[in-house]
Amino acid sequence: MRQRRFSFLDVLTSALLYATMMIGGLYLFIFLEPQTVINPFPPPTMPVRAVLATNTPTPAPATPTPLPLPTALPTAVPVVVVTETSLPPTAIVVVPEPTAIPTTEPTAAPTVFAYALQEGSIGYTTQFAYPDLDCAWMGIAGTVFDAAGDAAEDMIVHVDGPDGFAIDAIAGTRPEFGPAGYEVTLANAPMDSDQMYVVQLLDVYGEPVSERYAVTTFDDCDRNLILVNFVHNR
Repeated sequence: MRQRRFSFLDVLTSALLYATMMIGGLYLFIFLEPQTVINPFPPPTMPVRAVLATNTPTPAPATPTPLPLPTALPTAVPVVVVTETSLPPTAIVVVPEPTAIPTTEPTAAPTVFAYALQEGSIGYTTQFAYPDLDCAWMGIAGTVFDAAGDAAEDMIVHVDGPDGFAIDAIAGTRPEFGPAGYEVTLANAPMDSDQMYVVQLLDVYGEPVSERYAVTTFDDCDRNLILVNFVHNR
């Protein structure tokens, strides 16, 4: 009889233990899933969070790119030619040809020199500077005047000719031809030459201050001295 009691108590204990485990499992399921239908006290449903609309900036319209203006072309002039046939007149388009604009190249301004030949130069006479030589000499001589008519100082008379002939004479070294007199010997006898010698006045730096003047010589004892005078022309 005592053994049966113990068996009943064991069954009852096991049943309570299983019931406890089931109730604990049920509480655990309700805790994990509070919105389940077996939960007698489900929590209130949270309202859906409203999402407010934001203003999306509208891109500014693109600035239209101005189209290039058409280049003006020659206007075609329609010419109507009437024929004797019954066909309608035919329009012939005549396009004018572009007119060429003549181009002119700029011309260099002529150089204006400060000195020129004195009126009456170039002159010829018998040489008188070397009486002992008489006709056994031929040369160019003269003087140089400034703007006031006085002797021009620091001037050089340059003479060049055939076969590399080139001589410079300083004005003022031969006073017998004037206060700014000079002299250049060309040969030891008069001879004929057609503008083979050229005379030009230079400044003290060797820069030209006059034009180049061609000189003709003669085989004549009465014309073996060629007189070339320069004067300031300003």
